Amino acid sequence: MPAIVISKQDLAGQTILGQLLKHYKFNENGKFEGNPKYRIRNIDLIITNKRLIFCDHLDKFETDLFIFGSKHKSESQRPSLLTHSTGNWSNEALFGGNPHQLAIAPAFAIKDALLELKIQQEELDLSDFEVSLEVTHHGPTNLSTPLVFIELGSNEEHWRNEVGAEAVANAIMKVASSKNSYKTVIGFGGTHYCPNFNRLIYNSDVATSHIAPKYALDNIDQMVKRAIERTMEKVELAVLDWKGMNSHQKNNVKNKLEEIDLEFCKLNELIK
Repeated sequence: MPAIVISKQDLAGQTILGQLLKHYKFNENGKFEGNPKYRIRNIDLIITNKRLIFCDHLDKFETDLFIFGSKHKSESQRPSLLTHSTGNWSNEALFGGNPHQLAIAPAFAIKDALLELKIQQEELDLSDFEVSLEVTHHGPTNLSTPLVFIELGSNEEHWRNEVGAEAVANAIMKVASSKNSYKTVIGFGGTHYCPNFNRLIYNSDVATSHIAPKYALDNIDQMVKRAIERTMEKVELAVLDWKGMNSHQKNNVKNKLEEIDLEFCKLNELIK
């Protein structure tokens, strides 16, 4: 039973909530943290009083998948529709979660969310919105339930955009209803918005769980095994964005993958 999570503190989340209630026949079904709780079929919709990145307390809510409808904020302030897993690769945890800890990433949900956001971009005439994966970042990290973020960005104007919010709401519902499964990989290298991993999702039959960007690879040692352990599905392969790493990072990642006996390949080898 999946659960959609919206924060009272999140303006984009509130706009997404409005679109979920407008376009889908949710029925009020009790309370959560003093806020209305909703349900449609086997899908719960809860509203938390905390910021989503600090929602490590949600294990008290029984579900097999959390889908967070969230804002995205960036310096570019470009309108965007995004999805990603969560976690902190380093000893810093500036935006929720714990240092050197990863949430459980559901690869199927990340792939389905990205594909549906792309469909919504076309169907809702959102050509000015960028659709993209992001690498694994921020909290929460400590939940025992898999989770995925699906986001609307990147400034207050966009967070209030009802059409953009409708696109996110539709992607959320697609994921909540999905029974898909894919060959699952973890990724290494590239930039934060990982354009090459976007191409991989669009042009192959694989799904990514955790993606570690170039800026996190210098001290990735212990986290390689952790990324595998904190993936919902069985990880079958590691994919390296070869041009998105320096030579030291390439050697380090390859050595760690060989130590744990996980097969790896260059990203372009998988693209059809």
